[in-house]
Amino acid sequence: MSGELWKQWAEDYPDIFDEDDKRLAITQAGPEMRYHFCEWLAAVLIFHTYGYLSLVEQYEFKSHERKRKVAKCILPDEVFALVTDRKQRVIGEGACPDLLSYSPDYSDWFFCEAKRPVDKLQESQLRHFEKLARISGKQIRVMRFKTVQL
Repeated sequence: MSGELWKQWAEDYPDIFDEDDKRLAITQAGPEMRYHFCEWLAAVLIFHTYGYLSLVEQYEFKSHERKRKVAKCILPDEVFALVTDRKQRVIGEGACPDLLSYSPDYSDWFFCEAKRPVDKLQESQLRHFEKLARISGKQIRVMRFKTVQL
């Protein structure tokens, strides 16, 4: 993520970006952070559009305790199991969608994948997303960003 924008977003949206997100932003500061800019931007846009909070990446891992705890509250058991149990995934399937977005009262949720202008959905992602959509009964949303020439 370029410059110091991540720090401002972390301060402005503490219910979205937690200590794990900030730790990752610090350790990946510089050119590498540009790969996470779209995920953070997507979370901010979803918040302003729908009023939904988001878990940004890595919500499926035990090491991200807060995110996993929220995911457990939101997701039906079968979906949570698919997201968190690596044994349930077919070899070669992609990772979980970048965002798990949810209403603050946990009554509604959706998955969202954020893509930079040069990124494309990989076959492995498509297979995993199709399985998630089938089991959850919800389509996986994709937010595609474009570069605009001025």
